[in-house]
Amino acid sequence: MDGYEASTYGDRFADVYDDWYGDVSDAEGCAAKVAALVADAGGGPVLELGIGSGRLALPLVERGLEVHGIDASEAMVAALRAKPGAEHIRVAVGDMAVLELPEPPPFAVVLVAFNTFFNLPTAAEQGRCLERVANLLAPEGHLLIEAFVPDAAGGIGIDGAVTPRRIATDEVVLSVSQRDRAAQTISGQHVHVTEAGIRLRPWHLRYATPDQLDALAAAAGLELAWRAAGWAGEPFTDDSAAHVSAYRRGRFRA
Repeated sequence: MDGYEASTYGDRFADVYDDWYGDVSDAEGCAAKVAALVADAGGGPVLELGIGSGRLALPLVERGLEVHGIDASEAMVAALRAKPGAEHIRVAVGDMAVLELPEPPPFAVVLVAFNTFFNLPTAAEQGRCLERVANLLAPEGHLLIEAFVPDAAGGIGIDGAVTPRRIATDEVVLSVSQRDRAAQTISGQHVHVTEAGIRLRPWHLRYATPDQLDALAAAAGLELAWRAAGWAGEPFTDDSAAHVSAYRRGRFRA
């Protein structure tokens, strides 16, 4: 998508993110799983990639965990810092493909939730991120990725859709998207129409199958520890629409 940068999504969605996506996935289930993995690792800090406005980070703080985060959007980070409890979170503004952090400790858990990993626009940038994560993990630490499972139809071709996302008496939100099957990308706009005018909220994903994620992780020195269909540990099957995958440092890196 022309003009789309690492910060674009957060900058355009920061003012509506909590309203639109505040309950988009199981935040408490995520917090419980992360806390359990931190305990299994013998303690240690948590790093969230794409921390946004703190939907997941703040419940982790409430559990007494040390939380760090990174986000490319100053607007999203400002929304987080305005909330009670955010003063306990160490947040860096930056691209998670580069993942530059000031004096990072070894992390017991690195978390990237709700398709956020797919915001990295190319396989190369996704691999670069995973390599950096592998170097930041504690020896017993885990990387957690939550993402949707792409449909089985591969091949080539471009298709698109226009669907209503929200219709109210004073606003309409239309979702316009285009998928490139060969590139495994989806580019879209939420066209937000209110009485005050029109606001465009763009987004872009480079998706991958679970097997492709496993291959990217292996190339970065990470191996799959387990995979579930949700934060409660639901069994992952061929029919699962989403997955939570846990990776750890490969034996040759330990």
